[in-house]
Amino acid sequence: MMKNVFVLWQDSADTRMWYPVAKLTQKSDLEYVFKYTKGSDHKNFTYFPSMENKLEEYKSDKLFAFFKNRLIPESRPEHDSMFEWSGLSANSKDYLELLAISGGEKKTDHFRIVNVPQKVNDFYRVKFFISSINYLTSNEKQSLKQVNIGDELNYQFDNVNTIDADATILLKDEQIKVGYLPHYLCKDLKNLLNFIDRDKVKFTVLKVNSDAPVQFRVLCEMNAVWPDSFQPFSDDDFRIL
Repeated sequence: MMKNVFVLWQDSADTRMWYPVAKLTQKSDLEYVFKYTKGSDHKNFTYFPSMENKLEEYKSDKLFAFFKNRLIPESRPEHDSMFEWSGLSANSKDYLELLAISGGEKKTDHFRIVNVPQKVNDFYRVKFFISSINYLTSNEKQSLKQVNIGDELNYQFDNVNTIDADATILLKDEQIKVGYLPHYLCKDLKNLLNFIDRDKVKFTVLKVNSDAPVQFRVLCEMNAVWPDSFQPFSDDDFRIL
């Protein structure tokens, strides 16, 4: 089954906002295709070593080193834990799906890998970890302990956020702030609401990982009716060069 993921890059020098700079397509176990997107035209972005031609289509019979180096080695104890936290079986060896859910972030750079939302039985579906838990107040972090598997979270737009106009707060019981929707999904949410009612978009808690680092604490799924004319990640920055 063909799988697509995007590479996001953070402009750490200026705005600290995230931009889609490349798309990876896995066509089979032995066929990977890498292409840059419009977001890579950002003035502060530097193209990957040995992949400096932004218009070229790069092909490989194995996962490119940029992605492979973001995986936890099988010899480390966190290897199986990361699969479990992400709702996957370690036996599946589905490393690209693992990167897409977990983000594959490293402390030494400013990239993350993200899933392309899937159309399943005419529904928009994508898994994600709740974002920005580190920025919660002490009381809000305590309230996070009340989140359980199967909970449906509410959402509201953070209208006072001067950095990210699309920022979306996730809440338990309409009042307890538990974190944020990842930035890369926020515009999809707003675009969906141009077609469907607000209550047709669901955020469901799939896993609560009390033993995980905070960025992998709560795994959720976003689920919504997929309108006929809707396209995910429709911003120009996602367009292939």
